[in-house]
Amino acid sequence: MALLPDVFTPEEADSDPFAPIPAGWYPAEIIKSELKNTKDKTGKYISLCFKVLEGEHEGRMIFTNLNIINKSDVAVKIARSDLKAICEAVEHTGELEDTEDLHNIPLAMKVSVKPETSQWPAKNEIKGYKSEAELDSDDNPLD
Repeated sequence: MALLPDVFTPEEADSDPFAPIPAGWYPAEIIKSELKNTKDKTGKYISLCFKVLEGEHEGRMIFTNLNIINKSDVAVKIARSDLKAICEAVEHTGELEDTEDLHNIPLAMKVSVKPETSQWPAKNEIKGYKSEAELDSDDNPLD
């Protein structure tokens, strides 16, 4: 038997904590970053974890990967462009040697929903970044 520290009410719990959040701009911050090898071990990517800071989806995590070393020049170009946008959004200037320098600084991320397929459930993708100050009422799903 396990005596719970608080009363649990199933109706108040999320049924699927990994269900995609609606598309839109969200205030967020990077809380974790890690350099990883690609599956084929020929490249490297930065794995980023963002946490939504406000609103109905506060605390939700959204993940993205940036292919900084890859056989595909297009993948590297996209990753470098995204990394530049993140740096600009958090006002990081100069050289970046450690992605931890981008942690815990508010920014805005544009989230989309990739529909489910026969192989994968629906999921969120990050499609853009800007400074949190640039969010306005037309962008912000919190209003």
